[in-house]
Amino acid sequence: MRLESQSVSLNELQHWFSTERMDTYVRSAKATGCDAVDLYVWNGRTSKALLEDIAHVEVLLRNFMSVRLAKACGHDDWYKDDTRFRFNSSRTRRFENSVDEIERQIRHAGKPVTPGRVIADMSLGSWCFLLSSRLEQTVWKALRDPANGGMPNYPSRKRAMFESHVKMMRDLRNRLSHQEHIVLDNLDAENQYLDEQYANLDWIARTIEPKAADWIRGQSRVPGLRKLRPHHSTLN
Repeated sequence: MRLESQSVSLNELQHWFSTERMDTYVRSAKATGCDAVDLYVWNGRTSKALLEDIAHVEVLLRNFMSVRLAKACGHDDWYKDDTRFRFNSSRTRRFENSVDEIERQIRHAGKPVTPGRVIADMSLGSWCFLLSSRLEQTVWKALRDPANGGMPNYPSRKRAMFESHVKMMRDLRNRLSHQEHIVLDNLDAENQYLDEQYANLDWIARTIEPKAADWIRGQSRVPGLRKLRPHHSTLN
């Protein structure tokens, strides 16, 4: 049974989306014994399901960080407290500039600038920056401080490890957002890659709040879609 709602040919997809793009799916289909059209549809649906999970984890992350940083400095616009957190160096004011651009876009949209809107518009790259080693003695210290809520579900409180997991999520989101493939020519390698990515999202969520991690995992479409991964028995 095909995954798409209506039947199309590989030639049509090559015409619409380019032969070069479809070559990835043709190679993987041959290597894993399935139909390239089915594989292309499955890749798209599974990618979007992963993006749903990433969105939940990203919002959980930014809320966790924002709440603790706000408590540390006593005001919701903590992102302006460069004196306390030392976001900007003498060589670059990249973080400050990114906040200024967010505020400009909010005003351009005719909306009042509020901390909630600014925080919601911060990129995942910005949250990765806030977890970097240069801010370990300011931002990370505030995140793990029990007085601010701390990290009760992450007893080791190792910044570098936490940062590496968030960077892994960022790289996956960038890959999926740019419509890059998750299928591989080797099915074992593909399964290992997807297992690792799914486990990474769960690790981040569970480190922040186990009950939230359970909910994200429970509503995820990814496990069900992975069971539908085309294989040799779907060939016509």
